[in-house]
Amino acid sequence: MKHALPEPEQLNSLVQQLLNSGSACSLPEHGTSHMASLHALCEPLLQEAALHQQPEWAAHMTPTLAPYSLLGQQIAALHSGNLLSAELYPALKQAEQSLLQWLCQHFGQPHAHFTHGGSYANLEALWRARDLSAHSSNLVYGSRATHYSVLKACQLLGLAFKPIDTDEQDRLLPEALQHACLDRPPVAIVLNAGTSAAGVIDPLEPCMAIGQSYQSWIHIDAAWGGATMMLPENRQRYQLLQKADSISFDPHKALSQPKPSSVLLSRHGGQSLAAQVDYLSSSPDNRLPGSYGGELFLPLWLNLQMLGEDWFYQQIRQRLAQSRQFALHLAELTDWPVSVSETGIVCFEPKQPDLLAILPDQGIFSRASINGRPVYRAVFASANTQAASLIKVLHPYL
Repeated sequence: MKHALPEPEQLNSLVQQLLNSGSACSLPEHGTSHMASLHALCEPLLQEAALHQQPEWAAHMTPTLAPYSLLGQQIAALHSGNLLSAELYPALKQAEQSLLQWLCQHFGQPHAHFTHGGSYANLEALWRARDLSAHSSNLVYGSRATHYSVLKACQLLGLAFKPIDTDEQDRLLPEALQHACLDRPPVAIVLNAGTSAAGVIDPLEPCMAIGQSYQSWIHIDAAWGGATMMLPENRQRYQLLQKADSISFDPHKALSQPKPSSVLLSRHGGQSLAAQVDYLSSSPDNRLPGSYGGELFLPLWLNLQMLGEDWFYQQIRQRLAQSRQFALHLAELTDWPVSVSETGIVCFEPKQPDLLAILPDQGIFSRASINGRPVYRAVFASANTQAASLIKVLHPYL
């Protein structure tokens, strides 16, 4: 299927707008050949960028950017402040703090800071778990659907990850976790709030109770599913989040933000790094992020200030509604097994597995595995992704 791409004059106009957006450095004087070369360099990248704006793009967690995101990125680049010297940038620090307070309120956690991605947040959470552990175990438990970044973090930290059995949708089985903890209590338990493949949420309440009974650190990987938990209608259901030791969340996956925009929330405050750093007025905290500025949060802060939180809720609800509509139509049109998660991912199993093999190459769907079963998945991360458009793509194969 051929995607509709911007016309050449639209691409040229966008390049010119970006050039004129502001810089302390003056552009060199060049003729038309210079601009032609610039367009030739930019055009393939802009065409790739246009692909995931199509209504039939559902392959990955690639959102449509909120209206003020690009402006926020440009301001962050022009500002170029380093919040390791926060006293020099009071306006930037105030923006960061107001946004962190907003996120802390939603997830019921007293402490939070931005990171460069969910992998960094998961690594730091397990770093804290290891150093604050109530016992000497080096084991980390999580479901077989735990994100691969947790396995990398365990390797870096000298911890051993042990996968726990899951149900048919790859939700962790509490009874299997209980059995493993009874055998050998872990230093940490990682629970999924939106698995990468199916978008499902582990049974948080019983699993958290098991972990707490063994004094294990409870980390919730809500990189994808955290947005669903933020909805006002879901807050009472997810009040138990305040009992977690740490939570990771990616606005660049589920809140229409550009990368990188991730946050680690925790019940435990950070400590200053035990090191002499003469060029800073105060020692940095003992956490992963080093030098950073507004690039991690200004786009989200600007959108929140201009649009209000209700705008984000409506975007989340719209995506979830489209995912349910797609699952319903697909179930009506086929006899394929279809499942839809509460976080906006639909998985389905054609009776002929290779029937749709060409579609993942076009970014329309992606392949995944749920409890060992190969599936196709549709990820409703973009506000542009439409159930009707995806069904239209599938019609020739039904």
